[in-house]
Amino acid sequence: MVQAAGKMLTFEEFAALKSDGRHELVNGRLDELVPPKPLHGWVFFHFPIAMAEYLVASGVGGYWGGEVDIPTIPFHGRRPDFVYYAPEKAARIDLKANRVSGAPTLAVEIVSDDDEARDTVTKRAEYARAGIPHYWILDPQRETVVTMVLRGDSYEIAGEFSMGDSLTSELFPGLELPLRQLFPE
Repeated sequence: MVQAAGKMLTFEEFAALKSDGRHELVNGRLDELVPPKPLHGWVFFHFPIAMAEYLVASGVGGYWGGEVDIPTIPFHGRRPDFVYYAPEKAARIDLKANRVSGAPTLAVEIVSDDDEARDTVTKRAEYARAGIPHYWILDPQRETVVTMVLRGDSYEIAGEFSMGDSLTSELFPGLELPLRQLFPE
């Protein structure tokens, strides 16, 4: 894919590109994503299944999905591993037009062992600036999950979970997701 040399892309221009789907938008430029490794892929498959089971059973509503390009801050567009839009924000996803027009209620990243800082530091700051109320980080290497809630302009840790624990969150009443379902044994 070719990008014009001095032009910074907006999220709308980025979303309209006919790309191979392996890029994010960073400072108006295409940033190639590293292909996921098997462990990342395993968690990427199992987490959405577990969340879908909860979301359907609870009747919470809204929109959820994986690898959706979302606008964050100007000239940035990210592709979290999982997103959730609460019912009041679900209109930001137009399935018929296949477009996203706003940030989600929750962004979830699975830590890549190739660039841990991107998921734990860079995206954390960017998602906070974008006003995403909830950010979760799943770390397959450490078999941990950290849930965060936006307070003011930064995230506060709401929960830290490891093997043997069940993931809970104020965002999803009644959610009790054993980490054994998320990480291979």
